[in-house]
Amino acid sequence: MKTIDSVLKLLEKNTNHLSGQQIADQLELSRTAIWKAIRSLESVGYKIESKPHKGYLLLDPPMLSETFIRRNLTTKVPLHFELHDSITSTNTRAKELGALPSTSEPQIIVSDRQTKGYGRYGRAFMSPQQTGIYLSILLQNQQEYFDAGLLTTATATALCRAIEKKLDAKPSIKWVNDVLWHDKKISGILTEGITDMETGHLKQIVVGIGIDYLTDPQTYAPEIRQRAGSLRQVVQKKGLSRNAFIGAFLNEFFKLYPNFNSYDFIADYRKYCSTLDQQVTITRGNETITGIACDITDSGELILDNGQVFSSGEITKIRKTTT
Repeated sequence: MKTIDSVLKLLEKNTNHLSGQQIADQLELSRTAIWKAIRSLESVGYKIESKPHKGYLLLDPPMLSETFIRRNLTTKVPLHFELHDSITSTNTRAKELGALPSTSEPQIIVSDRQTKGYGRYGRAFMSPQQTGIYLSILLQNQQEYFDAGLLTTATATALCRAIEKKLDAKPSIKWVNDVLWHDKKISGILTEGITDMETGHLKQIVVGIGIDYLTDPQTYAPEIRQRAGSLRQVVQKKGLSRNAFIGAFLNEFFKLYPNFNSYDFIADYRKYCSTLDQQVTITRGNETITGIACDITDSGELILDNGQVFSSGEITKIRKTTT
């Protein structure tokens, strides 16, 4: 196992082919040991290109890889990564990290699977292995007045931009932050805060994103199949790995995050928002309101045709208006 890990780490560091002899020399191992390690890596899913007279080149694998995520990053923001094969919840882990002494760098927690993933209102979020993207961002709060709702809408916009640019797909947003493709939900976003118990100040923010990236919709339970979707079809057409997409999303997120309070992204949010001009039913606590969604304010609030303005709530029903 140690030999396999050593070969993998060496291949990850190199963007050019390495011959079996070069690997053997650097690791002080036999050519036979190298060959066996390569075969073992391939047997568990790693893609390794082998060319005569050139050697071996590790390709972007189906499993999560910090190396390949970083290769797709263009943001200059220094990021610290923590990758897991399985975890209860990336948001839970982010909050655990928030309680520890840490650097000011944003921390990115990604897992191949969640056993207790959750969304808004504590609802369970299905997180099957090697098909979805389950990611949380831990951020240090430097603002006196922090608008969590605005950051959530900015995150949804960043995700839509990444989908549109990298997958040539046309996503939409159901207010507030449900990202849809072909009118079915393919992602959920949950923003949570960590408060300093002594000062009451919002110390850190956790932004959690779950994306049904390669999940087969046929595996969904019958009760959610009508409203839950997946990017699987377009992802397979494009052949874009999870690592590449995670990098693309983080690039878009960190373009928006430094100045999200300036509302610069709201024009794009309105463009993506499929809720506008539709008759909607909004539930907020025990209150239910129906009206035509006519606009989004610069701070992400929904305006109905009766003049009511909502900064939060859940749209439980949409009926297309007729013209």
